[in-house]
Amino acid sequence: MDGWAIGADVGGMLAGLSVLTATIVWTRTQWRDRQHRKAVTANRNWHGYVVPEGINDWYVRLAEDPKSLTARVVLDVVGRDGEPDAAMAASMRQIIQQDGMLARVPTPEEYDFLMAQRKERGYGNGFPVR
Repeated sequence: MDGWAIGADVGGMLAGLSVLTATIVWTRTQWRDRQHRKAVTANRNWHGYVVPEGINDWYVRLAEDPKSLTARVVLDVVGRDGEPDAAMAASMRQIIQQDGMLARVPTPEEYDFLMAQRKERGYGNGFPVR
């Protein structure tokens, strides 16, 4: 083999190596970008975009007011008018069984903030939940 043939072989190997390196770098960049997008979406879904219709609320009153501290709270679920509401009580039981917890209703300021966010991104045109 002459020098030109050896040079051509080395050049071909170097070109192949640069293509392989570029492919590895591109794949790694795509993977990192995808992981970053997933993390941003997860953070946004839990911390920024609460759908107001997904917030459950119940009107309740204490059925028993214990004289000492206790871990048991007995509630009467009532409607807006103060009358007992069996359907809402059943809904509350289902949520407790499903989630194992209850959360507080947002304050009026928090609710206004959630509604403003919803309006800003356009109802039905929001970001996908993944």
